[in-house]
Amino acid sequence: MVQLLHPLFVLFLTLPVATGAKYTDKGIAIVGTTEPWSLHVEAGESCEDDISYDLASYIAVHFAGFDLPDGDSVVISSPDDDIAVSHTYTGRGRDQSGTFVASFVPGTSVTITYNSVGVPTSGQGYRVTGFSRGFPTVPHESVCGDGDQSSPVKCYAPGSTLARQMPQAYEKSQAIARLLINGTYLCTGWLAGSEGHMFTNQHCYENPEWAMNTDIEFAAESSTCREECKKGLGCPGQVVATTATYIYGSKEIDYSVLKLPNCVDLSSYGYLQLRESGPVLNETIYVPQHPSGFAKRIASKVDGGADATIHSVNEEGICGADQVGHYADTREGSSGSPILSPRDNLVVAIHHCGGCANAAIDVRTVLTDLKDKGIKIKDLVPSGSAGQGNQPPFARTSCTASRSAAPLGFASDLGPLNAVPATTPRAPISATVSSEASTTSSNSTSTSTNTSSSASEHATRTMLEHPTAANGLTAPVSTTTSRNSSNASTTSTTATTAHSASSTTSTTSSGPERATMTDDDGVGPDGDSTG
Repeated sequence: MVQLLHPLFVLFLTLPVATGAKYTDKGIAIVGTTEPWSLHVEAGESCEDDISYDLASYIAVHFAGFDLPDGDSVVISSPDDDIAVSHTYTGRGRDQSGTFVASFVPGTSVTITYNSVGVPTSGQGYRVTGFSRGFPTVPHESVCGDGDQSSPVKCYAPGSTLARQMPQAYEKSQAIARLLINGTYLCTGWLAGSEGHMFTNQHCYENPEWAMNTDIEFAAESSTCREECKKGLGCPGQVVATTATYIYGSKEIDYSVLKLPNCVDLSSYGYLQLRESGPVLNETIYVPQHPSGFAKRIASKVDGGADATIHSVNEEGICGADQVGHYADTREGSSGSPILSPRDNLVVAIHHCGGCANAAIDVRTVLTDLKDKGIKIKDLVPSGSAGQGNQPPFARTSCTASRSAAPLGFASDLGPLNAVPATTPRAPISATVSSEASTTSSNSTSTSTNTSSSASEHATRTMLEHPTAANGLTAPVSTTTSRNSSNASTTSTTATTAHSASSTTSTTSSGPERATMTDDDGVGPDGDSTG
């Protein structure tokens, strides 16, 4: 098999690929890039297609024109039996939009399984336009001072030394989510209030449509305090939703509010609340986060072992006005993390800008803006005494689909939103392109064609058996596409057929979909760093 060796085309790169971590000019961690790949499947014949890429840590398939007949489905899964991850799409797919990025599957390969009930259709099916692949998971260190003083969240679990200092830090951190946005970007989000709202930075959602293509993963943490799990998307948790509604975002303040689907049960994770009076100068803080997409960590110490504190309030600088300064360690990917006080375990600021010191958004600014915009979030601030524990949102019943109108501040022509059921946990691994199809007819045929390609590929495709209107049986067929040079490729198709149904597979490769832009330090306004 000839392996696919694509060049890297990534937007806003600041580090070489060997680090496994890249960042936008605003500090969002980029953990992957998009590769062009083309496939068109017409509805009516079940089939399987495999995509693989050497050294990829995950693959997320890009769909367009996704429109399946009632009863049909597409399942994205791993061919590796040890990776128990799958995502199922029906109708018009994720959010019923027809064009979307599927939730990612860890590892070097994915299998796209189309299950058809065999009802003849006209004009339905789907196209694969490409796929996102994760960079190799090599950790990158970028710290200020004597090193990263954050610790795995398990170091704050009940019974630990740190838990005696901050008894609610571990419990509160359960409301923290790792966000994989549009298949390539990583940020940190957290549940705010009791109705399934999520806060993060606005610079994580410069395009509000990305909310519809967000994997929201809770409990992504190491199993012990000694397990650092410093790799992007490491130590898998639970992906409770693969879409969200964009409610509101302020570019000036740099915060966004999302709403998770109503069918998602969030009762295991609790929620955080904001302190109406805001931060206090020199008060002790802790910052639960997913720096660089690592397993969840908490920063509560600075160099020398001293407690992290609020360094300044009402500060003005390159990150904006009325900023809150702190030296708790963060990284790109920590964008959107809450800053809490162990005194009452309320959120006093939202981290959003890197440097030493780091800068955060004063929650008083956020609360004022929400009030001015008429946005109400139940239990966003305490109604009684503060620090009453980590009260969970009301439980949500599981469901398969939920539709809603276009949210506030969101393009109304995108169609209704469809909540996708929760998926199983996943863990990234480190990814040649494969594709399989079949057809039915009473004759055997063999064809050969030449096409161009930008990289070496290998594709196999196999049609699956399913009942037909004639006698409920079909014969399997296989199509193999081999691409062995950067200039040309040869496609050989062998089909064993019975009856009259047929299927056609088209696989092409085109130029890069992303440009490259570099930034020497990767840190600046709205960025993140370790301090």
